[in-house]
Amino acid sequence: MAYLQWTENLSVGIARMDEHHKKLVDLINQVFDAMSGDASAAVDSVLADLLDYTRYHFAEEEKLLAACAFPDLEEHQAVHRSMVKEVMEMRSRHLADPASVTASETLDFLSKWLMRHIIGKDLRYRPFAENHSAI
Repeated sequence: MAYLQWTENLSVGIARMDEHHKKLVDLINQVFDAMSGDASAAVDSVLADLLDYTRYHFAEEEKLLAACAFPDLEEHQAVHRSMVKEVMEMRSRHLADPASVTASETLDFLSKWLMRHIIGKDLRYRPFAENHSAI
């Protein structure tokens, strides 16, 4: 059973961005799945994958927002930079001392962040993006 489930109420109306968000949900579910095994190794692996994927996703999302003239682009970019910084710090702490970052802490942080970000930030760009001709 997955920890997080993708539902259509999380859809931003852009299939490519929805697929990216589903991938982020999958990464979070990997942490949950690993909690019954070697959670420490899973935390490091997921944090590394998450850093790579969020950088890719954020760059793609920011291109989309620029193309559709989203008025809050700079704020959105700042939120993205903050997230990358938080994950980098969490991964650094984990690499220095694996016991300092638990799988449950990672799971809690990532799931809350993703849901707040999609619902609180990403859904705001839907009306701008779904009617834009370049998308």
